[in-house]
Amino acid sequence: MKKIIFTCMMVLCMGLLSGCSHKTDVDVSTVFIEKSGSVISVDTDVLDKDYYSAEELESYIKEQVEDFTAANGETVEMTSFDVEDNWARLKLEYDSYEDYAEFNGIELFVGTVVTAQAEGYDFDTEFYDVSADEEEGNAKTLSKDEVLADDDSKVAIIRANVNVQVPGTILYVSASNVKTESKDTVSITGEGANEEAELTYIIYK
Repeated sequence: MKKIIFTCMMVLCMGLLSGCSHKTDVDVSTVFIEKSGSVISVDTDVLDKDYYSAEELESYIKEQVEDFTAANGETVEMTSFDVEDNWARLKLEYDSYEDYAEFNGIELFVGTVVTAQAEGYDFDTEFYDVSADEEEGNAKTLSKDEVLADDDSKVAIIRANVNVQVPGTILYVSASNVKTESKDTVSITGEGANEEAELTYIIYK
């Protein structure tokens, strides 16, 4: 009996410990697209200039959120802002991808490939099949017609140099400046500011 109780306690403790770590505990700026349709953004940056003030920056962010929600409803929330060793980390939660796009001034679309086409996205780029074994030289590029053959696929489309995590398994990504980090996450590493970034397509199931 004591052994059973001890085992259950160990399992419970392990569950509690693992619960302390959240998928948004990242060191790289990342956009998390949730299955519910909401979006979480984690932005990280180094405050290495003397004229930076963590207090002033936090106050400015809060003011921006308050102004936005006053005009659009409670659709954006700043859930955390931390600065440690000149390293700033900001976490914001949005009710939808539209709220993320409008608040940040960054183009973002999330939906089915059919809806994306109806919204005017032409998918006119070369795609990479992430299931191909690149190490063995079997990396495969696909045309947009091959990619769009499955109407049930979902897509996240973003114009920003940032990591993106989707709520599913990635099938294809646009081939330029995109690296697959895991089955659900890509890293977009183009040059220039976000408004100058290329449009990245992330197609998933």
